[in-house]
Amino acid sequence: MEMKRCCLKHPYLSVKTQNGLSFGGSQTWCSSRIMRKYGCGVVGMGDVLLYLGLNRPSCATDLQYGMQREDGNLSYPRYERYLRKLRRRYLGVIPGFGVPCFLVPHAMNRYFRHYRIGLRARWCLSQAKLYERIEDSLARDLPVILAIGQNIPFWRRKKLCLYRQENGVCLPAAEVKAHFVVVTGLENEYLQVSSWGKEYYISWQEYLHYAGKCSSFLVSNICMLYEKRRKKDRREKERGAL
Repeated sequence: MEMKRCCLKHPYLSVKTQNGLSFGGSQTWCSSRIMRKYGCGVVGMGDVLLYLGLNRPSCATDLQYGMQREDGNLSYPRYERYLRKLRRRYLGVIPGFGVPCFLVPHAMNRYFRHYRIGLRARWCLSQAKLYERIEDSLARDLPVILAIGQNIPFWRRKKLCLYRQENGVCLPAAEVKAHFVVVTGLENEYLQVSSWGKEYYISWQEYLHYAGKCSSFLVSNICMLYEKRRKKDRREKERGAL
């Protein structure tokens, strides 16, 4: 498969912390122990919605009001309060387990309906279309939530490698399982992702191997966004098919 460079149209969100500027958000900043340990799903959902709210006026909501500082970065205290509200209203965390993958698109759709945003979320369950869907979403300036599922059977200890890029070379930096990240770009057979407030890279071939051999594509998959069709458009399409 030929891999092309593709990325979001706007700079990914940065939060100003004591350690400098982040690349996306991180559950490790939260005061809640449960969030620090199991909150990656809330962060993934929150960051995608926040990116949309910052770059699409129709997606901005009251939950995001006042978060962006004058320098263009996000306020750290307000970011944590934002995650707390999302968790309380839309996407709860199960202690000891985290967030079931199927609840992520359900929670995002509740959010979209509540604020009358013309987007919807769903899992892409087709293994053959995963890369195509990621590329298409990024081309439309829509970040993608990527689930790195739990091992099946669950007692196995296999993990997926996350890489850091140094001088154009990808070097191993961390290993994960049962984790959510946000895909922000594609380049040279690697996914550029945000996790724990840092920029990492995932080998596409290694992800496919992990999902197929160590996990399952039912839980190792993507939550993708698409434009909601208006009733008028659907009626016109149906008439055209007659």
